[in-house]
Amino acid sequence: MPTIPFFKHATLREIIVTRLCCAADVVVILCCAGYLVARYPEVGLHWSWLIVALLAGYFLADLFSGLVHWVVDTWLDEGMLGRGIAITREHHTHPSHVLLYGFFDQASLGAAPSAVVVGGAATVTALFPASALTYALMIVWFVIATCMLFGMGFHNLAHRPVRPLPLRVAQRLHLVCSPEHHWRHHRDHTIRYCVINGWANYPCDRFRLWSRLERLVTATTGCAPRADDAEWQHKLNGAGIVVGSPRPNG
Repeated sequence: MPTIPFFKHATLREIIVTRLCCAADVVVILCCAGYLVARYPEVGLHWSWLIVALLAGYFLADLFSGLVHWVVDTWLDEGMLGRGIAITREHHTHPSHVLLYGFFDQASLGAAPSAVVVGGAATVTALFPASALTYALMIVWFVIATCMLFGMGFHNLAHRPVRPLPLRVAQRLHLVCSPEHHWRHHRDHTIRYCVINGWANYPCDRFRLWSRLERLVTATTGCAPRADDAEWQHKLNGAGIVVGSPRPNG
């Protein structure tokens, strides 16, 4: 078994891009936090609504992670996003390799779309007069942006061979994604895309959201989902390693 992932080495341009993506999301997080601190005295949102907003943000962060994951796995290739896509493809055939990449290599995949989408939503929210609604929305944007920056970190927790007791408890309580929950995605790459806590996987998979979206995109554009996946499987397995890995322990 190789101890070095296939795409470990990055060019200077790739290093700069990953750091800029993460920095952009950090700016969004800090702006949301600044708004929440500055506006709290005048809004005074009740603690019960604070909890509701935090939970809503945590659920939507999971859903957003699934959307990004689905787009990356289903429609993008290395010609579009280069090394970032290559790393995600490698993860499907060699799951344990994901633990050997650096923080910026992985965080940028969630940070980039978060900076654009959540950053835009937070900007629009801030343009409205401060109210309980805008404050709650800003909490949601803050939680999503933060979770997306550390999204792959959440995901990687489900792949760690040794997990401390607090983490195992959190996974059993479904506060973060567990190995048992996430491993279904490695057996079937069309389900269980959400990787923050897995909450959104239940409605998404129950209503076959991703497969329905795939049919819609194919009917609209003519593009086939995972068109070159078999080619990538063959390419990566050519390294002499059997596809997949043993199921993680619960």
